[in-house]
Amino acid sequence: MSTQSKTMPKIDLKMYVRVVAAVFSISSATAFVMALLRLLNPELYYLEPLEGTNLAIHYFISGLMVVTSAIGFLNSCIVMNRSAAQNVGRNITTWLLLDSLFETSRVLYVFICEIILKGKGILQLYELLISAAQYLLDSFLYCQMILKH
Repeated sequence: MSTQSKTMPKIDLKMYVRVVAAVFSISSATAFVMALLRLLNPELYYLEPLEGTNLAIHYFISGLMVVTSAIGFLNSCIVMNRSAAQNVGRNITTWLLLDSLFETSRVLYVFICEIILKGKGILQLYELLISAAQYLLDSFLYCQMILKH
């Protein structure tokens, strides 16, 4: 009599890399759009007009988020479109490090916009909720990727 394993089927690492890259690219694209919107229409995120140092901080942190999210998006798109044979070793490590740069920038961006600039506008809460949900999902997948890799 044979015994069957009751474990969940495991997804192939090559497929898992592509799934994680797709999720990371969606997070990056969302952050890019929200940061660009904040950059172009700050009145949607702040109840009072920004002046002086706060305005400079706003442009710097929003610009930084636009750049790092664009890098994160392109980086994940490259991983999704690269052959499975190239999605190993150093290439995976580089991809995960660049995604860490994006995620770190996103945490700083949200913190500065919430705490320092005191964002309270129409879109601020939505951006905060979306960022938190995506950050938690990305962090979970990132940890799983490190464990599988």
